[in-house]
Amino acid sequence: MAGRPLLALLFVISAVVAAWVAAVGWRRRGSASAVGALAFVAASIAGWSAMDGIVVMTVDAGTARMLQAAKFLAVSLVPAGLLCLALAVADRRWHPRSRTVALLAVEPVLVQIAILTGPWHHGFFRATDTADPLGVVTPAVGPLFWVHTAYSYLLMAAAMAQLVRASIIGPAAQRKLYASVLAGALAPIAANAASLTGLVPVTGLTSVGFSLTTVIIYWALVRRSLPELVPVARDRVFDMIGDTVVTVDAAGRILDLNAAAERMLRRLRPGLPERLAGLSMVDLLGTLPSPEGGQSEVTFTDAAGCEVDLEVHSSVLYDRRGGHAGWAVITRDVTALNRQRRELERANARLRAQRGELKEANARLHDKQDELERTNTRLRDKQEELESGNARLRVQLRTIELLRADLAEQAARDALTGLHNRRHLMRHLTSAMTEADDDRPLSLALLDIDHFKQVNDRYGHRAGDEVLVAFAELLGRQVRRSDLVARYGGEEFVVVFAGANAEQARARMDALRERLAGRPVEAGGHPLTVTFSAGVATATPGISADDLLHAADQALYAAKHGGRNQIRVAGAPEPGTPQSAA
Repeated sequence: MAGRPLLALLFVISAVVAAWVAAVGWRRRGSASAVGALAFVAASIAGWSAMDGIVVMTVDAGTARMLQAAKFLAVSLVPAGLLCLALAVADRRWHPRSRTVALLAVEPVLVQIAILTGPWHHGFFRATDTADPLGVVTPAVGPLFWVHTAYSYLLMAAAMAQLVRASIIGPAAQRKLYASVLAGALAPIAANAASLTGLVPVTGLTSVGFSLTTVIIYWALVRRSLPELVPVARDRVFDMIGDTVVTVDAAGRILDLNAAAERMLRRLRPGLPERLAGLSMVDLLGTLPSPEGGQSEVTFTDAAGCEVDLEVHSSVLYDRRGGHAGWAVITRDVTALNRQRRELERANARLRAQRGELKEANARLHDKQDELERTNTRLRDKQEELESGNARLRVQLRTIELLRADLAEQAARDALTGLHNRRHLMRHLTSAMTEADDDRPLSLALLDIDHFKQVNDRYGHRAGDEVLVAFAELLGRQVRRSDLVARYGGEEFVVVFAGANAEQARARMDALRERLAGRPVEAGGHPLTVTFSAGVATATPGISADDLLHAADQALYAAKHGGRNQIRVAGAPEPGTPQSAA
């Protein structure tokens, strides 16, 4: 265990170094694509080293396993970054395209998916862990890990192949750069291979090796070779010019020409020898540039019989003594431009002819415009009338909608108490029972005001109505928003408890019963003590709303015959069977 802090410190230093290279490289990424690629690789290695350092100091095996899995986000990015770095170093014109980035991102995304779903298939990491001599926990790897490893080595082999090829065929001035990048990348790759094969018993130091690689490549790339990365060779610039460029000596022989000039000459004169330098311009084109230089336009016919219009710019070249040394001839194919010019001239002629027709048409349109303005005035008047009518219709429709909503609400309410009526109760109860389950039970209480008939007989039906209204108001204030209170008929009321089991519903009914018993109700000018009896039932799978109400009614019956002013709970109701009450 004594060596673990030193190993962790090594990883931390490695992460700091790689992060510094990433930061410096990112600021200079605009100088060359290779510098931006190096910054990306260094940032990935910094994350890799940082995770390795945390893993080394983690004692808990479960946490260490999670951290080992998390670091593979950075690990899987390093091979892709090395490939981009090698491509950018080998070819200064190379830039990562969106399609290339998307393809290289596929494997890291798949690795993360395989790791996140690992608890179900253990394809990337096994369920068991291993530990090195220092006690650092490492998950045992599965077959998908080796697929990832093979893919990573394939990318790094492709990167090394690019650098080897560039070292062979590239410019001599750049071969030291290629060799430095190649040597810097090979060392940590070899260390990684030794770690994977078990030759190194301690936790892999691959990230440390890669961190040193970033420093070596940064020194080789930025400090030594950046000036050579940016400028492009003269011959490459010469060949990249789209216009044809030819240098001719005083005798009319071709001294040098770019790729565009060679393509043009072979188009005009097929069958020319492989080497065009030294051939006579007169033999090839039948003419020489003007002794004073200048600009002209010449038309040739190519092998296919098509005319080729060339715009020729020639400049006289002089030797050191001021004598005539030849010409620099730049030509541009203006065939397409001339064709467009001729088409434009014909189009202009047609336009001039059409202009006269348009003048006559404009005069006719002017007359039509006056007529249209008069028509528009009439249409605007009609539109204002329609808008006024539409406004009245909208007001009427709104009134109808409000009336319809009010009627629908009245149809679902009891006229005396204002509570929902029996029809609305059955519709709501049927819907609520389809959503009830073990996690969200549904209970129902059927209430009956005790000795309500005596109130009517002694104080009159008006006093009885006042008792019903007061009782309904108390019920409405005491239940939750998610519960439903309805008048079932006469002095009977129903409370539907959403999310409450039988015992919870019974406890709430008991609390309501005690609260009502201690609060007299004014009816007919007399304070009356009102009590109620209730039966509680809970929905079970397969029963209907009628079955549930029947079970609650049986429990209510038991409460009334048990002395009233009490709550009874029905047994689990079954479809179509009478229930006993507790």
